[in-house]
Amino acid sequence: MMNRLVIRRLVALLVLTGLVGVWSLSARQARVKLATLAPKGTSFHLILQEMGQAWREAPDGGVRLTIFTDGTMGGEGDVVRRMGLGQLQAGLLTTSGLTEIDNSVSGLQNIPVAYQSYEEVEYVRAKLGPKYAKILADKGYVVLGWFDTGWVKIFSKEPIERPEDMRGGKVFIVPGSPGTMEIARSIGTQPVELEPTDVLVSLQTGLVNIAPAPPIYALAAQFYQPAPYMLDVNWLPLSGAIVMSQKSWDRLTEGQREVVKTSAAEAGRKLTDRARVEMQESIDAMVKRGLNVTPIEGELLEEWMEFGLGLHPQIRGGVVPEAEFDEIMRLLEEYRETNGG
Repeated sequence: MMNRLVIRRLVALLVLTGLVGVWSLSARQARVKLATLAPKGTSFHLILQEMGQAWREAPDGGVRLTIFTDGTMGGEGDVVRRMGLGQLQAGLLTTSGLTEIDNSVSGLQNIPVAYQSYEEVEYVRAKLGPKYAKILADKGYVVLGWFDTGWVKIFSKEPIERPEDMRGGKVFIVPGSPGTMEIARSIGTQPVELEPTDVLVSLQTGLVNIAPAPPIYALAAQFYQPAPYMLDVNWLPLSGAIVMSQKSWDRLTEGQREVVKTSAAEAGRKLTDRARVEMQESIDAMVKRGLNVTPIEGELLEEWMEFGLGLHPQIRGGVVPEAEFDEIMRLLEEYRETNGG
C-alpha cells in the first residue's frame, strides 16, 4: 500500500515537473541584441525602441530587444560578422552593410544620380525587395523591414560647385568596396576608407576634407562644424534593411516571428517617412549653425547629372553586378514611362 502511494506521488511529481518545464519553455523570453550606427536619442533610435516595445508584447514570453547605438559594436561589416558569430542577433544596416552579406543589393543605393525621386526609390525596392530578401535568406539573414534615410549630400571643408572642384580632395569612403575606391581615384580624388563614426575626427584633423552623408547623420554627428559647405545635389539614396540572423529567427516561436516581422516592417516605414521629413529640417538646423548650402540647378545640375551618369560604366560590374545594374535601369525607365517622368 505504501509503495503504491509513493509511486502515485512520484508520478504526480513527474507530471507536474513536466508541465512546469513546458510552461517555462513556452514563456521563456527570447533575447535579441541589435546594433546600428544611428546615434542615441535620434528618431531612428526612438523608432527602434518603439519596435522593441512591440517585441516585448509578443506571445510566448515576448522578445527582449537590446539596442547598441553609435557604432559601439563597430562598423556595419563588424555587425554582420558579429551576427554570424552569434554575438549579435540583428542589425539596422544600410546597403553598405548588406553588401557584406551579398553584393546583389548594392544597386539599391550605389548608383549616383540614377534615382530622381523617392517614388523611384520605392518602386525599385518594391520590385526587387522580395528577390533580394530571398538572396539574403539563402546566406542566413532574414529581412524584417526595408527603409531609406533620404538623399546623400556632399559635405566639404572648402566650397564645391562643379565636379572638377573635387579634384585633389580626400574623400571619405565606407570600407568594403574596392570598386568605389578605384572610381574615386579615376576622378582625381584620394579615397580614404573610414567607418562613419570616425569621419568627424577625420574631418577635424584633415585626414579627409569631403564627406558624402545624409543630412540627418551629418547633423547628429556634427559634420557641419569642420565641413561647413554642403553641395545640394541628390547624389544617391541611402537605403537599407533591418535584418536578423537565420539562427536567431529560428529560435523564435511562430507567434513571436509574426509580431517581430510585422513591427519591424512598420518600423522601416516609420524610419523612411521620418527621415524624409527630417532631411530638410536637418539642413535648416545646420544652416542656423553656420552651414553654407551650394544650390545646384540649371546648367550646374545638368553638369552634375552628366558627371554622375559618366560614372555608370565603371559602376556597372565594378560596384554593382551587371545584371542587377541593368535590371534597375530597366525598372527606372519602366517607372518613368508609366508615370511621365
